[in-house]
Amino acid sequence: MSDAIVDDISISVKENTVDNEKSCMEKIQETTSDQDFQQRVSVGTSFITEVFKVIMGALLIIFVPQLCDDHTCSITENMNSTDDARQIAIGFNYFTAASFFILYLIEVKRENKLITYLDVNRFTPVDNDSVGEALINLPMEKRDTILAYDGYYQKIGYIASIAFVVNAIISGIVINENYADSKTATVFVTNLLLMVSKVSEVFSIVNTKKNVFYSAYLTDRVQYNNVDPDKAIDVDAIEDGDSTDQPSDENSTLVEVTEEA
Repeated sequence: MSDAIVDDISISVKENTVDNEKSCMEKIQETTSDQDFQQRVSVGTSFITEVFKVIMGALLIIFVPQLCDDHTCSITENMNSTDDARQIAIGFNYFTAASFFILYLIEVKRENKLITYLDVNRFTPVDNDSVGEALINLPMEKRDTILAYDGYYQKIGYIASIAFVVNAIISGIVINENYADSKTATVFVTNLLLMVSKVSEVFSIVNTKKNVFYSAYLTDRVQYNNVDPDKAIDVDAIEDGDSTDQPSDENSTLVEVTEEA
């Protein structure tokens, strides 16, 4: 009897262990397959790349090879130059870099709000009016938060874009006066191109109608055009006088986000 009891306990422990392992694996698979999780991973990876682009593309006077008397300036010499023109140009470099870092902070917060509250669904309309109607399914404070961050992003996007153009012109003049060799032109153009693509993307994202929310990070340009089912509310219940903050059930009208073809 004693051996039988021990065997039963052993089998029970093994079965519980297997069940726990399956449960953990199921949770991991569920998490990794979740749209919000995948989008956040993509945003985090892209953000690191974007920071590198800003450093190289904005600080042109520091990283582009230039002539210092009879030799090519080091990065330290470029940073500590006493030349007035270089100092002015470096000032614009820092201002441009700062404006883009602020842009990225707002951009990440905006993207997080879009990922949290909205979804990407290619089966629903993406036009401004349709998305606006879909946003009705979000609680008002969350809808206002999305629109607020989109407005902040638009303003800083224009400021950063203008700063980039002015910085490129001023830095180009100074670098041309201190031209060292072919590397000067190559690095200057390469660093500018790193930022040109970003500026172009920002302009295309901010230059949209009120309810058109393009992702700033996902590699395949997608438009958030629908409410996340977890954050949706029952509009009919609101009209009947019920609570406005309770998520709707599966039969409630939801706003979906579509992927641009």
